Amino acid sequence: MHRRPLCTALAVVAIAALLSACGSSGSSGSGGSSGSSSSSVSAAEYVKAICTAVGPFEKDVAARSNKLNTAKLTTAAQGKMAVQDFLTAVSSDTDQALTKLQAAGTPDVANGKTISTTIVAAFKQLQTAVGTALTQAKNLSTTSPQAFQKGATALGATVQSSLSGISTSLGKLKSADLEKAAAKEPACTSLNSA
Repeated sequence: MHRRPLCTALAVVAIAALLSACGSSGSSGSGGSSGSSSSSVSAAEYVKAICTAVGPFEKDVAARSNKLNTAKLTTAAQGKMAVQDFLTAVSSDTDQALTKLQAAGTPDVANGKTISTTIVAAFKQLQTAVGTALTQAKNLSTTSPQAFQKGATALGATVQSSLSGISTSLGKLKSADLEKAAAKEPACTSLNSA
């Protein structure tokens, strides 16, 4: 059913969001106060908000992935239902993370507005990608295991393609101030070790 590439991609984008916010080559300074939320917050407040949004998302996606036991699936219809249930749950997880990310404010660092806007935009793209994948999952063929496998493989490739663009945009964000704050924040250090 190729659930691993999809789950891995979702987890990678969550970690990429965190790491991009905590990049290593930015400079200090004031970064403007709009972005996703109009409030300007300290680097410490921002990384805590980001990590507490992304951390549970990543853990939930990983847990849901581990609960998918493809060995117990005996029909294509069961596989289709498992993929739909997984994506429905991940869609809800994404919505919750996005709400928290939007409420995080704008970090008072150089390029703070760009950083917060890009992270929120990335999760909006993730939300769209998961929604598209869910629509595609509802249309997976169950006429044969081979037809289902082919459709599931194509679905996984589509999601991977969508997420690679997201990771690329996040990888360009850097802030030394956010990196320092993240190194001191337990919610972030636990993500960095995952």
